[in-house]
Amino acid sequence: MTGSVIKKDLKVYIRHKKTLMLIFIAPILIMVLIGSVFSGASEGGVRDVKLGVGGGSEQGKQIIEELNKSSMFIIVEENTTDPAVIEEGVRKGRYSAGIFIPEDETQSLQLFLDNSRVQIAPVISTAFLSTTEKMSYELTFGFISKLWKNLKQMESELKPLKEGVVMINRSIVNLNGDTRNVLSSMDEIDVESLNESIVVMKNSLEQMRKDLLQSADDINATRQELRELDRNVSSIQNDTTELRDDLKYVVDNIDAADASMQDVQNQMHITYNLTCSIDPSTQQCVTMALAIRQLRDTRALMLEKTGRIRTLHSNLVTISQKSAELHEKLEKTDIKLQKMQESIIIYTSEISNMYGNISNIENTVAALADVKNQSYNVSFQMEKLTAEMGNSSSALTSDIDRTGLVIGEVIERSPRVIAAPIKLDRIPVFRNRSYLDFLMPGIISIVLMFISFLLASITIVQERSKKTLIRTLLTPLSLGMFLFEKTAALIIIAFIQGIIMIIVAFVFYGILIPPDQLVQLFLIILVYAAAFIGIGMALATLAESENTAMLLTLVLSIPMLFLSGVFFPFETMPELMILLGNALPITMGIRALETVLIYQKGFEAFSVYLIPLLVYGLAGLGAAYILLKRGITD
Repeated sequence: MTGSVIKKDLKVYIRHKKTLMLIFIAPILIMVLIGSVFSGASEGGVRDVKLGVGGGSEQGKQIIEELNKSSMFIIVEENTTDPAVIEEGVRKGRYSAGIFIPEDETQSLQLFLDNSRVQIAPVISTAFLSTTEKMSYELTFGFISKLWKNLKQMESELKPLKEGVVMINRSIVNLNGDTRNVLSSMDEIDVESLNESIVVMKNSLEQMRKDLLQSADDINATRQELRELDRNVSSIQNDTTELRDDLKYVVDNIDAADASMQDVQNQMHITYNLTCSIDPSTQQCVTMALAIRQLRDTRALMLEKTGRIRTLHSNLVTISQKSAELHEKLEKTDIKLQKMQESIIIYTSEISNMYGNISNIENTVAALADVKNQSYNVSFQMEKLTAEMGNSSSALTSDIDRTGLVIGEVIERSPRVIAAPIKLDRIPVFRNRSYLDFLMPGIISIVLMFISFLLASITIVQERSKKTLIRTLLTPLSLGMFLFEKTAALIIIAFIQGIIMIIVAFVFYGILIPPDQLVQLFLIILVYAAAFIGIGMALATLAESENTAMLLTLVLSIPMLFLSGVFFPFETMPELMILLGNALPITMGIRALETVLIYQKGFEAFSVYLIPLLVYGLAGLGAAYILLKRGITD
């Protein structure tokens, strides 16, 4: 009787041709349908997403052009400057996402996402982040490249700047030296001696003025005496001719001597004015002034001493027959004395002017003393400035050297490293795998779960409702053997469907399973199918009809489907759901298949999932055995 249930079930499936066709066709259709959906998926995962665009700026337009190059977006431009229009378009479903580009480039772009579409919203957001990061990198790279160029130019200008600072410092030192030299030269100027000389000059000029005034008075007196003499000439006109001639000779000599002395005095006076106007205190100038004064005194004295001779001569002329000629000479002498008197007046005026000039010189000397005092202050300030500039220039040159080193260190680095200090290269480790390759564990697990659930539950329900279970158990076949053979028959069907899906994946989509992984793959399919067949049989014992069994299967399988991590990753689930999802048999089957199909590990890697699956299968068969036996007994 061993194997009779298996043979009977297989004959039933063979006899029902539609059922047999569905057993083979169902996995083919499922694999073709799912493979067609996911094998043509774009690199980004989505395509032809409607994108509403509003506003506008140059950078924003560049971003839109970059997005438009991909097949992910269909650009729908809105002529608006109000971001609420774009948001309303997304809210009303006119497009899946919208972006508002403000005209002010300092403001942020606004991305409006239809977050009700939980599958594509993160993909759209990621695409925008990648695009904006790329544009930001390009803009930053352009700016930093220009900055690097300016830094290189600045580095080339640092050396001339340093040389200029050193030159300025050297110029300040030289200026300070020149200031010291000027101050040293000014120290040689004896202001007190100058003041004393000025006082002497003023006194001398004052004395000269007095002497000239006295001379003018003497000339006036002399002219009066000459007039008196001229009146008395007539009384002595009869003097001897010899005496007159001798006296005339003496007078002529006296006049010549006086003229010579006058000429010498004038020449010395001119020389004195030319050579002694700056420093009259020198010995030569003092001697010259004394000589001029002696000449003037001598002439005055000579004129005074010869007055009587002239009077005598005039008297002799008056006496002589030539009294008229003597009278004429006396008049000429008077005219000369008058000119002398006028010259004395002019000299007196010049002396007054010289006195004023000396006063100006006195003021200049006083100003020179002030300048000398100020020069000391300037020298002190220059000393202080030189010290400060020395320290500042030393610090500045040090700063320039440090700046040059810093700029050198900076520009040694590429602008690309600064624009993107952390460069991330995305390197998919499964480069030759398609998206369908990664879905194969989930597809096989889901198909086998539904087939195993439905076939196991419906088969047991049919055996109970048609009373064939009772008749079968009246034979020597035991209930445990019946369940075992039933499970074996369903495992064979599930195994065949798993093989069909693998063949379809290879034929239609080129998904090749390495030959050394086939044994492990078949082992996982057998254990996985046995686990869900055992659970399906346990559910069938609780159902009174096929509809009830199908509903129970859906109630259990659909939650497991969503908690398996195929549609929603565990990383997004709450902690309790993660614990529950990891404990489900479909999750263990998917991970076991991933270990073989994707990571291609050995038996040790997926054996941790086979043991719990066997426990699920044995627990389900045990529960079915107990419940069926209780039902039969009742």
